[in-house]
Amino acid sequence: MQQPPKFMPDKELSKVGGSLWLYIIMQLTLSFLFSFVAMPLIMYSLYYDYSAINACIEMLISFISGIILLWFMSSSFKQNIKDLKFTFKPKETIDTVSMMYFLNYAISIIGALLSKFGLPDTSPDFSLNGSLLYNTFTFISVVVLAPIFEELIFRGMILQTLSKYNKMFAIVVTSLLFGLLHLNITQAIPAFFMSLVLCYMYLKSDSILVTMLAHAGNNFLALMSAYSNHILITVLVLALVIYGLITMVLKSKEINEFIKEEKTNENWYARFFKRIPNILYLVFTTLWIIISLFMNMF
Repeated sequence: MQQPPKFMPDKELSKVGGSLWLYIIMQLTLSFLFSFVAMPLIMYSLYYDYSAINACIEMLISFISGIILLWFMSSSFKQNIKDLKFTFKPKETIDTVSMMYFLNYAISIIGALLSKFGLPDTSPDFSLNGSLLYNTFTFISVVVLAPIFEELIFRGMILQTLSKYNKMFAIVVTSLLFGLLHLNITQAIPAFFMSLVLCYMYLKSDSILVTMLAHAGNNFLALMSAYSNHILITVLVLALVIYGLITMVLKSKEINEFIKEEKTNENWYARFFKRIPNILYLVFTTLWIIISLFMNMF
């Protein structure tokens, strides 16, 4: 049984929620600034290609907010990105992306069934089916920037910090925070479950590069949804889904042992969400998701 650390973690736990609040504020502020200051110039230079404008703005917001947040978290948690391991492990990477895609495929089936009962799809369309500029900006944002920054922030910083107390607690809470940050139900649920895989495989592989590449691979396949009728894409998806299912079955015993080893008498979940920044983040993101869901239903 894992023993709680001797030092008081409350201040450090509060910094997790505080960091994510900074991220949300930066996203909203930058969206406002780019929309009302930079957009007229971009519109003129791109000949009013609105889809490309929006994709370009999203790319810039992702890059700027990611850089600032990583600097802030690195300073707050006394962690250096250079200390993370970037070891290339092909098998672990394939295992990770296949398990993620299997979960994504299973959840998409459930989502399709729920849509029959009126649940709207509130997630953005990331498929590469627009202009060359739109496709380029979207590809950079979704396949390059998002995997790099999200893995460094959530697996490299948050998971690494919370793992000092209890690894199972760290995996669940990191995944919950990651899912809620997407701010819509159709992304939040898949993101939560896929993050469980990313967090577990990061702790097992001890390489942030594994989760970065797996995350990028999963997002790339999402972009390819516009070409789902192509035989090569169909075969690749089916192969990943089958391999992902087999991998999860083979790892089930290992995962059960991991869960048993991480049992602790300390209720880290209650301790984490007693911190004001963390509970406010939970309430704010949950309300945002609920409100956006109802707005799309009516």
